[in-house]
Amino acid sequence: MADQPLLGVRPGAAIDREVTQLALLARPAYVGAAWLFAILIPVQFFLAGTGMFSTTGFSPHMYLGLGLHGISGALIAFALIGRLPRRALEYGVLQFILIGLQVVLVRVGSPSSTIAIEPQFVSSVITAIMQPIHDVLHGNSGLVASLHAVNALAISAVAVLAVLYARKLR
Repeated sequence: MADQPLLGVRPGAAIDREVTQLALLARPAYVGAAWLFAILIPVQFFLAGTGMFSTTGFSPHMYLGLGLHGISGALIAFALIGRLPRRALEYGVLQFILIGLQVVLVRVGSPSSTIAIEPQFVSSVITAIMQPIHDVLHGNSGLVASLHAVNALAISAVAVLAVLYARKLR
């Protein structure tokens, strides 16, 4: 008798309630993450410029890029947890893929360039993959790597679309 739930209460009701509350929190979290991503895009362009035209180097640009990749992952998680419409998930996935492509484009131009926090085995594997591609392209690897800037514009466009869509979710 002690093992039976109270009358009218299902054993999983508390879990269902927690899942529902989490799903409700995911919607505003998605909206906030979409806005944060879009706000950080001009900062990322600025950091790219300072890397090019000052002595600061590209480290701040690379680290913010990693942060943006994390935010795009969060958009995916929030869309799934919140059971948001498919379009919300698509924007997160597209941003995640485009930012991953950014890294590939840089590595095609300079296969040995690494990020300070990158484990050595990761650097070695990436260099082993990207060096042959770089070698096949001969002197044209810089042209391929230059698509990094064009891809950044695509990331910006998707960020704006994600914010416009997120505004409808409120």
